[in-house]
Amino acid sequence: MIRNSHPAAKRGSFHKLLGATLVAAAAAAAPAHAGLIDFEGYAGPVGGTEMWEQDGYSIGFYANVAGGGEGYLVGAFIDGVDSTCDTSSMACPANKYGTYYAALNDTYLDIVFTSGAGFQIKSFDASFVGSSASLASYPAVSGLIRIQAFTDSTHYVLQDFVLNGPTASGFQLNRFDTTGAFANTTFVEALVFGYSCDSAGSCSAFSSDKGQFAIDNIAMTDVPEPATAALAGLGLLGMIAARRRRKA
Repeated sequence: MIRNSHPAAKRGSFHKLLGATLVAAAAAAAPAHAGLIDFEGYAGPVGGTEMWEQDGYSIGFYANVAGGGEGYLVGAFIDGVDSTCDTSSMACPANKYGTYYAALNDTYLDIVFTSGAGFQIKSFDASFVGSSASLASYPAVSGLIRIQAFTDSTHYVLQDFVLNGPTASGFQLNRFDTTGAFANTTFVEALVFGYSCDSAGSCSAFSSDKGQFAIDNIAMTDVPEPATAALAGLGLLGMIAARRRRKA
């Protein structure tokens, strides 16, 4: 049984504008190509409303509160070969080498493809992130990842993925493939957030500060803009740059 204290994760107002602008170009988009978000090249804490850009994607990190949690700690880029989790109270995936993103305390990711008309989500690596003080108490299903992916400014599709409890070595980062119609639908925006589950199989989001997860290697199929829409995209990217300069 899934309980959600909010009907959907909160969308940033900037990304609402971006999603509504990009969807108009989707029908006439050029052939797709692959993209990958692997979070390599940075380490350290992440504050609410901060952005990560890679392969034409813009990924925002938010708390599910008014303003997106600007100035709040919402997560961290963690290098699996260092001792970040060994010296904290977190139990991070024990089998990861390289950098991944850990979403902490019921926070979420907001993904937009800024270089084209839309994208499809094909796969990703993920793990639950728990407390190192209570590993033995986690159930076989410790949490879920839910992807809420928008086809336009109001319509969306959901797909859930089960995050297993720890093995004798701890939590494990596993590969997940999207399936069915979800895997082949073109989206303009996607929100990724976590649920925590108890031993009775009840799972909840945005209510306990325990919906934590690690995520990496998000594999996409990009849908580029046609040449006629690309010129309009340049104006949109100018708006993005202007907004960031005002916030700097």
